[in-house]
Amino acid sequence: MFGGTEMKLKGKIAVVTGGGRGIGRSIAMTFAREGADLVIASDCDEEIRNVAREIEGLGRRVLPMVVDVSKPNDVYAFAEKTKEVMGGIDILVNNAGVVGKRFFVFLSDDDIWRRTVEVNLFGVYYCTKAFLPMIIERKQGRIISMASISGKQASPTNSAYAASKHGVIGITRTVAAEMGLMGLPGITVNAICPGVANTDMIHGPGGVIDELAGLLQISRDAVLDEKIKPMSIQKRLIDPEEIADMALYLASDAGRGITGQAINVCGGSVFY
Repeated sequence: MFGGTEMKLKGKIAVVTGGGRGIGRSIAMTFAREGADLVIASDCDEEIRNVAREIEGLGRRVLPMVVDVSKPNDVYAFAEKTKEVMGGIDILVNNAGVVGKRFFVFLSDDDIWRRTVEVNLFGVYYCTKAFLPMIIERKQGRIISMASISGKQASPTNSAYAASKHGVIGITRTVAAEMGLMGLPGITVNAICPGVANTDMIHGPGGVIDELAGLLQISRDAVLDEKIKPMSIQKRLIDPEEIADMALYLASDAGRGITGQAINVCGGSVFY
């Protein structure tokens, strides 16, 4: 994504939540290829161990852990174990998230609505609260949280997801400003706002396409071709590797002047 052949994250330690699949896996592997040691968390033991083996194959240290980011005690134990094993961190990527189930708001299931917000927003809060002191100790570092274009606009039939991602952008901007108040310009805090990405969360069984097809009573192909692709001026889904490249840029020294931002990687779905 940017010039030079030297590893961009050599000697860095990065935490990636939701690192077992999709965007999180792409970020973890990209960081490992660029020299970082990894701490990866997921709610699925098999997935996280598979990714850990790939990272070890690149010669990097890796600590895989099964964590539910919506549970503060789990997150704080996760941070303590990271400190014990790795000694601290340089980069936190808050990627863990769920898309939730599709409802018109007046038909929403309260438990599903709450769970979506707990994972997507409270998870970012808990992880930031737990890991930020390690970054402050070093007076240098990065926090990158996965928001969404749904954090900047409406997401019809998915109010919980939109609310949670708007919140992620809010906490991102606030923590960035707090680092300024504390006189810590070496710590940057940003969000990435993907468009509709080519992951199982979108097109896998029970994913967004299936949910919308059932809700709107149209075919899966119609959902993709008539509802999703037209959102982007490029008329396509975003590859997870594109989002990983942006995370790498923000995590590297090249992104040192970018903080408090919510950056779109969306093929032209949103212009602000």
